Amino acid sequence: METRIEDLAPLGEIDPTEIVNSIADPLLVLTETLTVEYANDRFFDVFAVSDRDTIGRRIDRLGNGQWNIPDLIVPLERILENGASVANFEVDHAFEGIGRRVMRVSARKTVRPGNGSRRILVVIEDVTSEYDAWYALQHQKALSDGIIDTLREPLLVLRGDLVVISASREFYATFEVREEQTLGERLDNLGDGQWQIPDLLNLLTDVIPHDTAVEDFEVNHDFPAIGPRTILLNARRIPSRIGGPDTILLALQDVTHQRKLEAEREAALEQSRQLLEELNHRVMNSLTMIGSIIALEARRLSDEECQAALRRMRSRIDAVAALYSNLSKAHSIDTVDASDYLSALVSDIVTASGRDAQITLDFDIARAELSTRTAVPLGLIVNEVVTNSMKYAFRDRDSGLLGLRLDREEGTLRIRIWDDGGGIDPNARVDSGLGQKLTEAFSAQLDGTLERESNASGTSYTITIPEHAAHS
Repeated sequence: METRIEDLAPLGEIDPTEIVNSIADPLLVLTETLTVEYANDRFFDVFAVSDRDTIGRRIDRLGNGQWNIPDLIVPLERILENGASVANFEVDHAFEGIGRRVMRVSARKTVRPGNGSRRILVVIEDVTSEYDAWYALQHQKALSDGIIDTLREPLLVLRGDLVVISASREFYATFEVREEQTLGERLDNLGDGQWQIPDLLNLLTDVIPHDTAVEDFEVNHDFPAIGPRTILLNARRIPSRIGGPDTILLALQDVTHQRKLEAEREAALEQSRQLLEELNHRVMNSLTMIGSIIALEARRLSDEECQAALRRMRSRIDAVAALYSNLSKAHSIDTVDASDYLSALVSDIVTASGRDAQITLDFDIARAELSTRTAVPLGLIVNEVVTNSMKYAFRDRDSGLLGLRLDREEGTLRIRIWDDGGGIDPNARVDSGLGQKLTEAFSAQLDGTLERESNASGTSYTITIPEHAAHS
């Protein structure tokens, strides 16, 4: 809109000094020789100079030559020679008194009516803070882009409306896309719509707006260019501080090869587990067969001492077979539940003695897992102790009580086997028997201790082993 002279008539009633002093930016009026003819109060305030040191001096001599700035002087001289005005050119200069300033300068040449003398009106806007903020923003952007490009996994920076702002080099390399096809596009429009992945879009449009971050969200998708991929997503929403759309950081880790290796490993482990289960089953069958053969041989012998020795041998073999039977039933390859294993072992020994209807069993076994390395020697100890109880504790009795208790105490397993028989004859040579030597040897193998107590109320054996040994 062009300003008419008659529209300016009301200004004639106002002191011109008041008008120019109301301008928020520094203003100078220069003569043809670039001598300062007038400066408003704002100029004196911003540049910390006085009117005495300013008015009547050439601009390049102000402040002992501080204003001798070629980037400022040259455009002003060109106005006098060739043009009417220049607008918004920037001058970056360090002043001695006030430090560095970035000035945005606009200047216009005027010609006074009558004598034709020329003047230059110069408006100087101090944009130092704005200029530094802009460059700091550019530096931060360059730093962010550099960080993104150094990442070893694909990364996208999205606006809240899913438009791609930035992408890492690894994203372009992994998904075989180009920068010009990516930046400025909505995610679901990339690559002819190949990123229209429902799980991903639901994550970004429904989950992220309500949650600040989502971690390790896995999606599977078949990309036309690179084939099926398993992608692990980590997303974080960065709220805007100026009222604009939020920013979404989306890291995409291609775990396809890793998942393939995991699946192959699981398949190999499953195959190994099945083979070991089959091996355990065959060992159990073999031990049972050996025990049956020993029983047949025992029945053919007439010597009672030989028969007793073979029965003890079969009992020990049956104790080991009970372990593998328990492994087979539990579909386990190297650990058994202590309660299942020990209670079944004791029950089988009592049943084999033919007195299961007369003997009451009392079990109190804490939950614990036993490795086969522990279960075998422990089972053999239990077999020897229970067998002796059945042989000696209940002589001339129609009933009896036999118990086994397992406790976990401060890093140890404590197994107590007891009966309510008449106790061990102190004159008997029990310490010289093979069974006693075996129990002591198996206790040592478990890094444990074996203690025995016996009186007229019964006999008890307590085996104490480190809990870590039970799992090794």
